[in-house]
Amino acid sequence: MELKSIEDNAKNYGVPIIRTESHKILAELIKKYNPKHILEIGTAVGYSAITILKNCDGDIITIEHNPKHVKTAKQNLKKERLNNRSKIIEGDCMVVLAKMICKKKYENYFDFIFLDGPKAQYNSMLNMLLILLKSNGIFLADNVLFRGYVLGETNAPTKRYKTIIKRLNDFIENCKNCPEFIEFSLNNTEDGMIFAIKR
Repeated sequence: MELKSIEDNAKNYGVPIIRTESHKILAELIKKYNPKHILEIGTAVGYSAITILKNCDGDIITIEHNPKHVKTAKQNLKKERLNNRSKIIEGDCMVVLAKMICKKKYENYFDFIFLDGPKAQYNSMLNMLLILLKSNGIFLADNVLFRGYVLGETNAPTKRYKTIIKRLNDFIENCKNCPEFIEFSLNNTEDGMIFAIKR
């Protein structure tokens, strides 16, 4: 199954996947750094996981809370013959990350972390993800500008989004001022991406 087909199916069923330009940035970074162990938060239907695996020699652990998405992602990865290099963990990302840290197997383990899960939990996840990311590891977070609301480019948010926007603003500031990052940049492309490298 081609990526275009997976993309079209996702759009037809209203499943959120990484946007076009952000997708290109992700693929370019993976090619550049060729990580061996990748962690992804937010599998959806496996679109970005497949992109990652097709552009490097590594393996990926990806976390998804929606059982229907998990089933579809497993099918898509299998069709692309990438199931042997991927592991999908079904569950709440905060719970799964806490368990990974408790086991200590994954401390300072991942070369690349791609954060594309629940936006309201980005800031809560940051410290856990830093424990799992190894020195000189790459941290990439998508949708940090949340439809233009974070930069104030979009009209005042509805009450429903105010908490998410505040938490994303906190997340951006915490990443920007994080002493564990030796490099930080905020890319305004599409819905915004944070790129950082751990000390």
